[in-house]
Amino acid sequence: MKRIPYVIATLILGAWVSAALADGQCQGPVKDGNTWNLVCSADESDGSDDSDYQCDYVLSLTNAQGLSRNVEVSGSVSPGQSGAIIWSAIQSENADIVSASIVSGSCSL
Repeated sequence: MKRIPYVIATLILGAWVSAALADGQCQGPVKDGNTWNLVCSADESDGSDDSDYQCDYVLSLTNAQGLSRNVEVSGSVSPGQSGAIIWSAIQSENADIVSASIVSGSCSL
C-alpha cells in the first residue's frame, strides 16, 4: 500500500517534466538559400522562471560527396522567442551540405 503514493508522485513528476521539455523546441534543419539552419523557439514564460531554454541536439549531415557525419550543436532560446537560429552551416568536410536532419535532442530549462 505504501507504493501507491510513490507511483502517483512519479506519474505526476513525469507529466510535469514532459510539459517543461515541450516548451522549447527546434525545427529543421531548414535550408535557406544555400545555408542550413537549426531554428528554435520557446513558449512564453509563466513568470515563475525566466531562465533561457538550453537546446542540445545531434544533427546528421550529408555533403555533396556523399560523406555523412553527426555534429553536436547547442544554444539557448529565451521564453517567448521564435525563429532563433542556434546552428548554421553551408559546408561539411569542404563540400556543400545536401541533406541535414535531427538525430536527437531537446530544449530544457
